Amino acid sequence: QVLQGLALGRWSLHNGFLMKLLGILSAVAVALLLEPCLQAVAAISRHHTGSPGCPCIDSLPQLRNRTVNSLNPSATKLGNGGEQADCLLARDLDKLKHPGQEYCYPTDYGRGHCESWDVLLPPECANQRSQGHGSPADLPEKCKGWLRSRQTPECSDLFEAPGTALPWCREPWCYVDPHNCDQAWSLSYYFPGLGMAYSYATCGSANYFNIWNAVQLEMCQLFAVVEKPYPIMWLSCWACAFLQQLIDATRRFEELQDRLATGQRAYLLFQLFILITETVANIQRIPWSKNDFWSNYNLYVYVFINSSVFVRATMMSQVVWDWYDAGLLKYSVLPNQLDGKGWTDEMRAGVLVAIFQFASSMGVFAVISVTHLVPALVVYHWIFLAVAAGLVKSRTWVGMLGLDPESRSGRALVMGTNSFLSCMGIQILVTVMVRVYAGEWKGGYFTPLRNDFLARRLDVWYACHLGKGISVDIFWDQDFINLFIR
Repeated sequence: QVLQGLALGRWSLHNGFLMKLLGILSAVAVALLLEPCLQAVAAISRHHTGSPGCPCIDSLPQLRNRTVNSLNPSATKLGNGGEQADCLLARDLDKLKHPGQEYCYPTDYGRGHCESWDVLLPPECANQRSQGHGSPADLPEKCKGWLRSRQTPECSDLFEAPGTALPWCREPWCYVDPHNCDQAWSLSYYFPGLGMAYSYATCGSANYFNIWNAVQLEMCQLFAVVEKPYPIMWLSCWACAFLQQLIDATRRFEELQDRLATGQRAYLLFQLFILITETVANIQRIPWSKNDFWSNYNLYVYVFINSSVFVRATMMSQVVWDWYDAGLLKYSVLPNQLDGKGWTDEMRAGVLVAIFQFASSMGVFAVISVTHLVPALVVYHWIFLAVAAGLVKSRTWVGMLGLDPESRSGRALVMGTNSFLSCMGIQILVTVMVRVYAGEWKGGYFTPLRNDFLARRLDVWYACHLGKGISVDIFWDQDFINLFIR
């Protein structure tokens, strides 16, 4: 709540601060313009055969039964004469959005040398322009076979890479022998159970396909959590803000109008109970017995900060500040043993914020603040300054809309805006540090930020929470319910 504290303290934005902020944003723009040049330099290393201690391998007998002749599968032979194979069959690659789908991949996929193998391949890195999804029947025969067949203009034009393709789509990698590799490697996700391993490190690139040993395509299935797109967070914060104003209206039915209503107190306790139970559930989802503690801890931080537990806790902290601004904390809120005479409304606000922001996560967020948030405030301080400026100006923006910031609708708009800015700012700072610790700084200062932005995909969020339609099952989706209903 450092950001909110700045706003409450009427922190002034003087000319020096504005000039510094503009200077920082200018540096950001220059860096973004230079990034294509840096990528071009990195592309030079994409065609070598791996490092000496971890060479790319060309022979993959495990894929013999997956490499077929799509025109005449019964006559398929590879390397022994006869009809040449033209497709590596890859099935069920995206279990969330495209379960059971089959694709025709290049027959030399991942073999022999470093290459950006995925850049023109569905389902994640490219879409077929014509009807079809990249199955063997959807491709002309001249575009099958080795990767170089797809790189011809007439074949590459069949596919379109989205402007917001996932970070790993353009990174070079290759398959390696895990018993002859001194670089970081991972077991194949696309071809599981075959003992195959791939490595980005041997090609001099970063592994954005995984984050702390978890495949990002499986976040929903493993943790019931995905990275939340900014529009979803915006809608969630505003829904919470207007819901709070409806609950606040229940004070009219009570005799004392200058303090929290019974419904507001009950809602406070209910939220605290839900947040603690969901924190326990998130902790249990992490495979703590696998890998080292630092890896598992960073994975938990990533899951926690992207979960509705963090978002809802931050929203409730903003609700407390709204109660403070409305003068509703002048009387005791907590039991008399904890909240008695001598307490000021500022003290009550501070204690309630601490309860929601830290106690609701069983103290975990306090640790995360030390290990991730504080370093991020130093390294990416310009994000902090931009968010703080938004918090300071939120009431002014509401006034510019012709609304009174002290009215019920004005309070809702201020609360929703501040909740969104606080959630977004802290979430970006923490997730970026998770990525920095994972080695994503190797691609440049802005690479963790870019990857965080690209990972927030609306189609993934929709498939995770609404892909099966709206039914009673949605009430068991705690991450969704916490965002929009509770």
